[in-house]
Amino acid sequence: MEKIALSDLSNQKLLEKTFSELAEKWRNETQMMSSITKKSKHPAYQQIITMGTPVVPLILLELKRQPDHWFWALVAITGQNPVSPESNFDRAVETWLEWGKDRGLI
Repeated sequence: MEKIALSDLSNQKLLEKTFSELAEKWRNETQMMSSITKKSKHPAYQQIITMGTPVVPLILLELKRQPDHWFWALVAITGQNPVSPESNFDRAVETWLEWGKDRGLI
């Protein structure tokens, strides 16, 4: 069995806490916005993107728990977009969740 360093666990907890706080701030401060562009340019959303690939599983779990417009962040971080242009919101959520499952991220 692989040993997990205590610092790895504390770093993961810090990552989860930071993501959770930023996601909540983003959700609270953009809930009345109708523009997806404006929502995605919010500082908290942009800060989540800068967290990079370690945050992708957390975004996917959040997308599963409480679907929202995480698609731009996922594309920006992963450099991939498995969603077809004609997909609606629900299908886009399903597609990203399938993508994450296929890669063992969720």
